[in-house]
Amino acid sequence: MSNIRSLLQSYLDSQTLPSHEVLLSLLEGCISVLDSENSSYRPPDEQKKAGGLLDFTSPEYDSLPVIIVPDLHGRGKFIMDILDFEIDGKSVLSLLESGKIIVVCVGDIFHSEGRGRERWKKAFLEVVAGNLTNEFLTEEMKENLSLLEMVLSLKSAFAGHFHILKGNHENILNEEMRARHGNVPFCKFCDEGNMVRDFLQHTYDDLILHEIYCFENLLPVCAAFSNCVVSHAEPAVFFSREEIINYHKDFSKVTFALTWTANDTARAGTVEHFFNELLPEESRGNAFYFSGHRPVLGKYALRQEGRLVQIHNPDVEQVALLLPGKKFDPENDIVEVERL
Repeated sequence: MSNIRSLLQSYLDSQTLPSHEVLLSLLEGCISVLDSENSSYRPPDEQKKAGGLLDFTSPEYDSLPVIIVPDLHGRGKFIMDILDFEIDGKSVLSLLESGKIIVVCVGDIFHSEGRGRERWKKAFLEVVAGNLTNEFLTEEMKENLSLLEMVLSLKSAFAGHFHILKGNHENILNEEMRARHGNVPFCKFCDEGNMVRDFLQHTYDDLILHEIYCFENLLPVCAAFSNCVVSHAEPAVFFSREEIINYHKDFSKVTFALTWTANDTARAGTVEHFFNELLPEESRGNAFYFSGHRPVLGKYALRQEGRLVQIHNPDVEQVALLLPGKKFDPENDIVEVERL
């Protein structure tokens, strides 16, 4: 445990970009893990590929605490603080190592968004002037890539207990492929999506871009536990269990609807349909649906008649903590993990 924590801390503390060799090795290792996940919790699709659903609804998982992590956006310290957070006197990292917890991140590994607003603007001016590898974009990419190193390492080390869902920012090529992959280009303050792609291509090569792309498209899009369902965004429409598992068959519908939903655009009753489709009958009445994607003020926002909990506050290091045998209470069970 001390070894992996030291490794993760070294990624966070690094003052340089990761080497091509290290990044490629981590990506290849994690891709192999994602491509061969245990079918007991990640049912394969019709083509025997890893499906889009993480299914932890069987009773064997009911004794494990669950941590749901909102959008990451380059916040490597957030990951370290989660790992150091204690539950009943044991750190999350020690619980991961002993297989006694499940951590689900809702995605969005890259792009600092509002936290880096001024840095993005300065980086854009430099890029327009012809300086792609300027200090501002380089600093942004140090954060993004160190976090990616951490996430890849954790997934590879704790395959069955540390998970990342695909978010709308998992689109490294910044492609407009809504009709095939559910991807939409990202541009918030300037031209972030294209800038990140071009920086990686220039600093590394097409191979690194391709490996990140493969990693992104192997990520699941939904997780179900006996008392909750999780996806990056509020589900825009309802899908059957089979449709979620076979998300590769129709990325355009499933992935887009679970990663890009704006507030007040989801079909009414969708969450209730997901509960009925994915959860044991006896637990549906007390279940919650968790999502990130759209920022909230304070701890959370409720949607879908109070059954969906949005937990992405980009200014706070907070997670949803679900404890065995305890009904989730958003007031008390959304907890801050930040260490000063």
